[in-house]
Amino acid sequence: MATIRQLKKEVDQLTFALIEDCIARYTLKNGEEENVKKLVQETIQKRQEVRKQINGHKKIASYKEKRAYINGLVKEFLEETHGRFEQLSQIIQK
Repeated sequence: MATIRQLKKEVDQLTFALIEDCIARYTLKNGEEENVKKLVQETIQKRQEVRKQINGHKKIASYKEKRAYINGLVKEFLEETHGRFEQLSQIIQK
């Protein structure tokens, strides 16, 4: 399991990569601006939620439970972020 600090950095990097792609799309083609804005807002909101949940691991006493909790968060975050990249891909193809 990665350190909590590194996990937070990776969440930030993935989030900012998606936001950067959204901004590039918004700058180049101004046609789907509402969809892109909504996608950025959802991404930022999810990042904040995940970081709060990562910080919530301190309430769990057992190492195995912490590990399962963090792994679950990571899996959920990656799936949702992948879905958002797919949404952006669909917006770009229109």
